[in-house]
Amino acid sequence: MKIALIELGSFNGELMPDVTMGWHNHGLAILATLLKEKSVEFDYINLKELPHIEALVDILCKGYSTVAISMMSSDYKQATELISFIKSYYPATRIIVGGIGATVNPTSLVDNEDIDFIIQGEGEWSFLELIRDGFAANHKIIKGVTVKDLNILPFIDRGIFKNPLERNVDGWGQSPMATIITARGCPYKCTFCQPAESIHFGKKLRRRSVDNVMAEIHELMFKYHPKFFVFYDDSFAYDKKWTKEFIDKYDCAAPFLASARADFICNNEDLVLGLKDVGLKVMSVGFESGSDRILQMIKKGTTVTQNLEAARILGDNGIRIFANIMYGFPTENKEEQQQTRYMCEYIKQFDSMISPAYFTPFPGTELGDKCSADGTSLVDENSMTRFGRDKIKGIDYDFLDSFVWS
Repeated sequence: MKIALIELGSFNGELMPDVTMGWHNHGLAILATLLKEKSVEFDYINLKELPHIEALVDILCKGYSTVAISMMSSDYKQATELISFIKSYYPATRIIVGGIGATVNPTSLVDNEDIDFIIQGEGEWSFLELIRDGFAANHKIIKGVTVKDLNILPFIDRGIFKNPLERNVDGWGQSPMATIITARGCPYKCTFCQPAESIHFGKKLRRRSVDNVMAEIHELMFKYHPKFFVFYDDSFAYDKKWTKEFIDKYDCAAPFLASARADFICNNEDLVLGLKDVGLKVMSVGFESGSDRILQMIKKGTTVTQNLEAARILGDNGIRIFANIMYGFPTENKEEQQQTRYMCEYIKQFDSMISPAYFTPFPGTELGDKCSADGTSLVDENSMTRFGRDKIKGIDYDFLDSFVWS
């Protein structure tokens, strides 16, 4: 038995528009690490490292009994085309699909006869059980087992990657760098994201201990010497007690990027400054909109005043701002888009990077499902992408293109 774990990406051999496309897939990498510990033979295939599809053909010639693919909703078209491609060459190959895309929108995947198993939720233990039982499960959908204590999971064996460390692509940190995830789940209710994330990870945020995170950092420094860390959490600075302990114990010379909400920054300036003192160089903040009506509609739980104050706190203290901005929400008008533009202009007076995106009605999210139900969505599974435009009806995308990117 030989298994291929496939990380989706692009065959063009170039960086994608989203900086995170060059970062490692932690979920799939943990699964690979567990397989290695269990002495299961596997190959980790990262499509982002392949120059063209012919290179994948050469790899598949090795022959695999099982291919496992992790996908998001935006990966549906690429994932299903890849599965069809594999089956055309090797019809006996067993196909297993997991990831949040398989969790929140499994219907079409169930109907796909080329797919043997769909793992919903966290897949580490369920995948190992499938192997242990000789893939003898009598049902196609397999419920993942939530890992209650994240400290029991192994650190990612970065040796499975062609490049153990990752690239910084926008100049907001040094290369090479390493991404780290310290938690799973999100306690907030933003309608462009929830409840999809809660369906996949559960409603309760689970967090690795500070000591566990620091042990991984020390191991990475010893083995690979990264010059920068990115804490790739939905909201790194969330729990004040955990954040304070992290400040007390972070003893690494490498600076880092972390994330926090605007309200946390406003209410905990002392902790933000504490993070700066130990190495915080960039703070990623989901400002989203400069309209209070839109912020209320998407259940962000913050205000424009808090957005502006958070930017001021970070800017005045020399912390670079990675500003996540979203345009094109349902019912959003041009005046509200202009308000968001004004907010961005305010943020730009500080050391900052504005990262705009257009709202996408992803399945499994409150706002995405509403757009599908009321007929305003302009995308389906085969056109779902984090990039591009023309996502929902009622938005002047020609205006936004000239407005947002100018």
